[in-house]
Amino acid sequence: MSTTNSASFPRRQLIAFVIFAALGVSVVQIVFYQMPNPELDARRYIDYALNIYDHQVFGLSGESRDSVPQPSNANSPLYPAFLALAMYFDDGLRDSLICTMKQGLNAPAICPRDYSTITWAQLGLIVVAMAVLWTAAFWLFNRISIAWLSCLLTFATTKPMFFANNFLTEILIVVFFPVLLLSVIGASRSGAKRWWLGAGVTIGLLTLTRPEYLYLAYSITSIGIVVALLTKNPRFGISALLLISSFSVVIAPWSIRNHQQFSSFAVTGGYGDIIIAYRSAYNRMTFQEWAAAFVFWLPGHGEALAKQWLPASSYTRLGTDPKSYIYVEGKEIFDNGLAAVGGTRADLMSYLIKTEILAHPLKHVATSIPLAWRGVLAGKYLAVVGLPCFVVLM
Repeated sequence: MSTTNSASFPRRQLIAFVIFAALGVSVVQIVFYQMPNPELDARRYIDYALNIYDHQVFGLSGESRDSVPQPSNANSPLYPAFLALAMYFDDGLRDSLICTMKQGLNAPAICPRDYSTITWAQLGLIVVAMAVLWTAAFWLFNRISIAWLSCLLTFATTKPMFFANNFLTEILIVVFFPVLLLSVIGASRSGAKRWWLGAGVTIGLLTLTRPEYLYLAYSITSIGIVVALLTKNPRFGISALLLISSFSVVIAPWSIRNHQQFSSFAVTGGYGDIIIAYRSAYNRMTFQEWAAAFVFWLPGHGEALAKQWLPASSYTRLGTDPKSYIYVEGKEIFDNGLAAVGGTRADLMSYLIKTEILAHPLKHVATSIPLAWRGVLAGKYLAVVGLPCFVVLM
């Protein structure tokens, strides 16, 4: 691996790439994509966004949009705020989304689909993300060809275009994560403290998009301090403190708001108990289902292959329909756990960890294997090659 200095950075090639990326994204969008009607999580983020725009309140209303909602902290605020900003520039987007929320499943036939503003804004974010990724790859290898190839392979996963055409938080992750990579690479190349400040800001933005990135800030800071103590080199500790300081500045306004409203500085009010219940449901898989999961969860063709090759009993509960593990056993685990702790949500997560995970560690580890396989394949089949390449690179 080699590095390069700023004087030799190929700015013209980067500009050429940005132009190429913008044209390519635009053509692919026009020819192959259309923003689908929002469902499931997308409707939740739209609900938040409409209430930010209409009432300046971060909360959920559902189909009833006339009253001011109660404040909420169940999710991170950044993507709904981004949607609300798009509505500020386009009343037609707001009208379309209000109709969608009111009409529910009838929305595709009844409501206008004036989504162009948010669609093209999210496509713009994809171009920005690609430019940052191009720069990061060039800094790592000092090879323009590798920079281009990295971005082309990323685009070939289809995930950037998928998230650009949905009302989901991942579109912001697609942008911020390459920025975080660039910050870490910049810090490694130059040793300049500003890069660690930038990394902290970026992790803060990631956390305000998806709360799990809070743990990344804690992990990097802890590693930096431990390395500083072991090597007796204060540089690592200073870098870690710079990161956590800038991170804290970014999330502080939201944390203070949550403390005022809910008496807690936590980024979200917590839905970890629900997630653990859903995850623990898969611990009840039979061996036949465990083996079938590696086929059923293949992207694109997995369900068809499972239906062709495997007995129905081995995969029917692995999907996302109302009879699946996630909805039947997941709900059962949640409800039984809540009853066991006397209805106290604050005690539910620790109870589920003890009874569903720590009490069955081997089962939990075993079922984590196909679930990890499923997670890797979120990037489709290129991820099968990408994962070992990542291990070699590290």
